Amino acid sequence: MSFDVSSFNWIAIVLAGVSAWIIGAVWFSPPLFGRRWMAALGIKPEDAGNPAPGFVIALAISIIGATFLRWVLGAAGATSIADGIEVALIIWFAFILLPSAPSLLFTKSSKTAFAITQVQHAIAMSAMGIVLVAYR
Repeated sequence: MSFDVSSFNWIAIVLAGVSAWIIGAVWFSPPLFGRRWMAALGIKPEDAGNPAPGFVIALAISIIGATFLRWVLGAAGATSIADGIEVALIIWFAFILLPSAPSLLFTKSSKTAFAITQVQHAIAMSAMGIVLVAYR
C-alpha cells in the first residue's frame, strides 16, 4: 500500500480541513464551550493571549489531518457518507481518544476539559469524513 496522493481531490481536502477548523472555532467559542473549557483548565480569558497564531496553526493541522484521513478512507474503500463517518470515528476512537485517556488516570487533568475536547474531535473527524467521501 502506497501513499499515492495523485488522485486526491485537494479542494475536498481543504474543505474538509476548513470544516473541522470551523467546528473547533465555534465549539471553543465563549458562547458555546469556550468559557467552560477554559475554566476547567484554570485559564482566565485575559491570560489566553492572542488566538490568531493558534487559529492559523490549527487550520494547517486540520488540512494535514484531512489529507491522511482521505488516504485512510481510500484504503478502507469508504464510498458513502455512513462509511466516512464510521472510518473517521474509528480513527478518532483508536488514535485520539484511547491514547489520550490514560492522562486522566495519571495527571490532574480536567475530566470536563477532556470531554469537551474529545467530543469536538469526534464531531470534527466525522465532518471531515463526510466531506471527503461526498467529494471524492
